[in-house]
Amino acid sequence: MNITFPNLACEDLHVDVMDVAGDSQLDIFDTLVKKRLSRSGRPIGSDVLKAEANANQQRQEEKLRLLKEKLPENYCGPCYGANDDENQCCNTCDELLDAYIAKKWRTDIVQYTSEQCMREGRDKKEPKRMKRGEGCNLSGYLEVNRVAGNFHIAMGEGIERDGKHIHTFNPEDTPNFNASHIIHDLSFGASGTKVGFGEEPQKTLNGVSKIVTRQHGTTGLFQYFIKVVPTSYITDSGVRIATNGYFFTERFRPLMKEYIAEDDYEDEDETDEDGKRTVAVQAGHAHKAKTSNHDVRNAVLPGVFFIYEIYPFEVQIRKNKVPLTHLLIRLMATVGGVFTMFKLADNLLYSAGPSRRSSTWS
Repeated sequence: MNITFPNLACEDLHVDVMDVAGDSQLDIFDTLVKKRLSRSGRPIGSDVLKAEANANQQRQEEKLRLLKEKLPENYCGPCYGANDDENQCCNTCDELLDAYIAKKWRTDIVQYTSEQCMREGRDKKEPKRMKRGEGCNLSGYLEVNRVAGNFHIAMGEGIERDGKHIHTFNPEDTPNFNASHIIHDLSFGASGTKVGFGEEPQKTLNGVSKIVTRQHGTTGLFQYFIKVVPTSYITDSGVRIATNGYFFTERFRPLMKEYIAEDDYEDEDETDEDGKRTVAVQAGHAHKAKTSNHDVRNAVLPGVFFIYEIYPFEVQIRKNKVPLTHLLIRLMATVGGVFTMFKLADNLLYSAGPSRRSSTWS
């Protein structure tokens, strides 16, 4: 894939994968590259930023491990440097926080990372505010199972909690997640053009550009429903190149929508205090005039979702070349046909003309 998000900072861009088999990959970073962009689309600096590992996912795995462990009878919890002597124990989250307060140290970090607070479910952290004024280019590849699933770039960091995939973010920051994107390249395996077979047999997402505006709710949920078709390209030498083609449908759901109450419509067009006519709209089966309205927020998670299914059959594509002998035979047949048509025309014209009489001289 190679996708540009002109209004989304790299640090707010997280790629998650999940499928019907129950497998999930959160905040993939090892096979993807992120490049910071300015609002004008120019790279910021010369360094290529690798996406950081999802620390939240690692913390969640550590929490699950701690919850499964049984504490020994002689358990002595660590105080993470806040103990007055080496024999002091902090067995509960409150004891640990009290030890930090006594040292006049910050407690937010230790509450978020300590095993005591994890066990008690008190490791809550406020989602960070989104960074504005930058864009990001995302390129690389993903390895997924050959089953139906989806990969998405959505607001907030994805985590697994109680077997469910959820995203954590500040709800007030939702309108700032601008899901505008430009898809430069997206393929499931090497595309037909990359293996030298001309144009793609199916319509692809390459070159698709989706830019949201205030008119479209400033942001929203983009969904691409992709049908992946296993495809084999067979070269002249008989080499088989296995890849996948695809075709898609799409849907967009805006975050904000205009709400107009029934009481705000009237049967007749009205004029305001300045004598100007109000905007006419269609409500029900009659033309009515809008007098007041406001925006309401849809229950959608802003982001871009690629939802794919894999077809159970395969398409084979091969190049067929015409041998030189076939070309010569076709040329000879064409020339012979031309001579035959001329001969037929000549005979018809000769038989339709006046008959010639022969004369005898004595």
